[in-house]
Amino acid sequence: MTDGGPDEKISRRTALQRGGLVVGGAAIGLSGAPTTAAEPTEINRCTSLTEPGEYVLVDDLDAEGDCLTLGPGVTLDGNGHAISGDGSGIGIAFDLGRDEGAVVRDLRIANFAAGASLAFADGEITLADVSITDNAVGVRGGPERRITVRNSVISGNKIGIGTTEGTRLSITETTLSGNTDAAVSTNSGHVTELKRSTVRDNGAGVATGAGTFVDNTVADNDGFGLRLIGLVAPGDLGDATVVGNEIRDNDGPGIEFTSSGGAVSGNAIVGNRTGILLSGVADGFGDSTPEYEFTGNDIEGNEEFGVRNASAQTAVASCNFWGDPTGPVAAETPAAAPAGDEVDGDVEFVPWSVEPVRGGDPVCFGGQAIGDFESQPTDPDGDGRYEDVDGDGDVDGDDVEAMFANRDDELIRSHPDAFDFSDDGAVDVVDVRKLFNEVSSR
Repeated sequence: MTDGGPDEKISRRTALQRGGLVVGGAAIGLSGAPTTAAEPTEINRCTSLTEPGEYVLVDDLDAEGDCLTLGPGVTLDGNGHAISGDGSGIGIAFDLGRDEGAVVRDLRIANFAAGASLAFADGEITLADVSITDNAVGVRGGPERRITVRNSVISGNKIGIGTTEGTRLSITETTLSGNTDAAVSTNSGHVTELKRSTVRDNGAGVATGAGTFVDNTVADNDGFGLRLIGLVAPGDLGDATVVGNEIRDNDGPGIEFTSSGGAVSGNAIVGNRTGILLSGVADGFGDSTPEYEFTGNDIEGNEEFGVRNASAQTAVASCNFWGDPTGPVAAETPAAAPAGDEVDGDVEFVPWSVEPVRGGDPVCFGGQAIGDFESQPTDPDGDGRYEDVDGDGDVDGDDVEAMFANRDDELIRSHPDAFDFSDDGAVDVVDVRKLFNEVSSR
């Protein structure tokens, strides 16, 4: 090849490899000869790749303005090389129609106005094993576009990924860090899938309309961790599912719901300014009303509130651990001196877990008592068994009597491990005798 362009003529050697013999300018097929897949077309300059097929970059590229344009059916292998701009233009633009796609892999893109842009095209792009750094916008997507990012790094941009309403964004096993405005920003709301990724040290975390967030670390961002603003165009606010994440040490709320409803479970929501904020910007749209359910989370050490509900809707937040067995600080907390995170607004938090819940089964009877007693059982020695059955702070004969009289109580039956003093897998009179022996030996 001479100039590396996609329209370069096929060499005699390549023609033979493809099963043809060139004679007098004509290609004669070789019947029975084995065929091999075409070699990728080599690229060594900024250009437009309009023909479907495989392309491979063979050198780093420097661009003034735009660099590469990819059409439908194009796969570009960066081969570990970089394309670098002058701060203007687009690193890779996509010219796609509806239901058409293109793929970029193993490429570094730096110093453009937009590193990769699907803003003025339809279709779907996939970015895999790419590094997109030091751009005004790392990845830009317009309405109704589909963007998939896998095993990549998007860092040091002003905005990591900038999308508009209707974009469907999937991010897996990717790091978004050091983006000065936000890791993911949105104008009107889009749908995001974020899995097994890290969102750290950005001006703000991920802003989206709705979506699914599973097994991520969202930490140390200057603003919010996750912000769910809902979806307007469909007439449906949308829902978010937030499961199994570490959401910690963000200077704003760990999770903020402005309109979208959501289910939040199995997360560590720790050390943020507010753990979960329902800001109440919009409490409904048309016939749609957001619903909130927050269960099975460790919500602790948040500076202002564990959960603050400024919306008109009730938030169900039972079976969370609030940082202390006595539960959250709130007027409705049954404990005399609760020491957990503060709760504000219409939040249903009873019962709460009296132990950390993430990674285990919640011991969820905080705020509830056995039989006619006033206080919840406690575990004075921290062995996971709740010997203080009557909740008065002492372990004595009264607890033995309480255990015998209430061994079939619903709270005990619902949490057998907490009262299985004999460690035989059942709660019965054997446990009463075991507790009696323990009290007698004190």
